[in-house]
Amino acid sequence: MHPKDFTDLASSPNLISGIHNYCDRWCERCAFTSRCAVYAMEEADPDVDPASRDITNDAFWKKLSAIFAETKAMILAMAEERGVDLSEEALKAIGEQNEIDRRNARSHPLAKAAEEYAYGVTEWFEKESSKLDLVTDTPEASKPTHKEDDEDEYVEVIRWYQFFIAAKLIRALMSSVDEEDYLTDDTARDSDGSAKAALIGIDRSISAWKLMYDSRRAEQDEQSRMIKKWLLHLEQLRMSAEREFPGARDFIRPGFDEPSLDMLH
Repeated sequence: MHPKDFTDLASSPNLISGIHNYCDRWCERCAFTSRCAVYAMEEADPDVDPASRDITNDAFWKKLSAIFAETKAMILAMAEERGVDLSEEALKAIGEQNEIDRRNARSHPLAKAAEEYAYGVTEWFEKESSKLDLVTDTPEASKPTHKEDDEDEYVEVIRWYQFFIAAKLIRALMSSVDEEDYLTDDTARDSDGSAKAALIGIDRSISAWKLMYDSRRAEQDEQSRMIKKWLLHLEQLRMSAEREFPGARDFIRPGFDEPSLDMLH
């Protein structure tokens, strides 16, 4: 995409400014894709090769390199206009501080608990996937049962959010570091927005685990006991996040938490 096309697209009045900052990146299930600049830019990209959207594929990285080269001049012009120092020395100092902030955020008990959950769930599914009543490729499973369909859905939700929660909590912790220096009490805080996105991921994960537990309640096997463990872990994580970011639940995410335009007419 040409830099001018990028600018024109980003300034479209139909788009909701900042909506992508606090979403869950699950575009396939989002009702606001038509009003999201990030989604619109992806759809407008003439490079329709699916490989270019796969981070494990070389085409993906070549595409990013091309986009960077195209937009570098535009970024430099914007920086000069706004008085932003993009010198090597300034960027190095910013990078070093960001790395310090990230390390501090990841060492926070909240971030450590979120990452413990993320990696623990991965390990558990890798160990237990063959034992779960999920759809397989055997002839007998060519027509999955209703229970199997449901459990596939629950697992999809759990796996989607397991690392997302940690990523958003770490961003929230990093954002909160210097907000006190330049924000007033009534200013919307990025830390609260990021924490709210994480909390929504936690809420949905808890629901998926609970439904998965209910589907096998009668069995009360080791898997059921582990599901209860993940439920408890997430509940503790939810309570800790709400204590750390008491304003998160009240944060108004652009688009998602605002009144529908249809309701205003």
